[in-house]
Amino acid sequence: MENVSYIALSRQKTLRSMMDNLSQNMANMNTTGYKEQRMMFTDWVAKNRDAPFRGEREISLVQDISQYRNTTVGNIEHTNRPLDVALSQPDMFFAVETPTGTQFTRNGNFTLDPGGQLITNDGYPVLSDAGQPMFFNEADGQIEIKGDGTVSTDIGEVGKLQVVTVDNVQRMIVTGDTLYRAPVELDDDGSEYEVDVEIVENPGIVQGALEKSNVNPISAMTQMIDVLRTYQSVTRSLESENERQRNMISKLGDVRA
Repeated sequence: MENVSYIALSRQKTLRSMMDNLSQNMANMNTTGYKEQRMMFTDWVAKNRDAPFRGEREISLVQDISQYRNTTVGNIEHTNRPLDVALSQPDMFFAVETPTGTQFTRNGNFTLDPGGQLITNDGYPVLSDAGQPMFFNEADGQIEIKGDGTVSTDIGEVGKLQVVTVDNVQRMIVTGDTLYRAPVELDDDGSEYEVDVEIVENPGIVQGALEKSNVNPISAMTQMIDVLRTYQSVTRSLESENERQRNMISKLGDVRA
């Protein structure tokens, strides 16, 4: 295969990854607390096996190496529901209990289950700063959540929402559209362990509001159109190169005949 074809195919592969990434963002543009995913690319310099014959030492391809999250705060939309809470600052997360352990989310669309337990819209218990679920009953009356996460009712203080952060939020492991696990590191024996998270004392919680997705639908749609057009352009280049090679082979065959 010619170098032109290798380069074009590497470009097509990254464009397909970009389209998948953009499609995921578009699908979650209305998901509360969702963070836009972006692609990272780099040059991949490969040895050219035909170098002795062509005088070319290497070829440069394009490779998608990773994704990273846009952690900017999405629009804060007021709902006036007392159990809806939004984090007004970036890189912070509510702690919730899942079947696989404590995980973290920025989706503050909370509610009460039939037993009066504070849960997420996925049914996971929301944790206090003491690491325990929070319960309410009819006698509690109105629920108030302050900026520092303190939860009070007509009877008195119930507890405080656990809000955490880590040194590098990009290392947090995505487990769902808005769920994350703490980053992991390797122990001396090679086993994995989760990095300790730091509890935030005053996270700037807004009660009666939700943080919307930070995906810009117009920008995402424009990028999808650009990716599609670029993919079509690369495809045409490949077709032209294939046609050139066929013509060359045909002419060489005629000369030898």
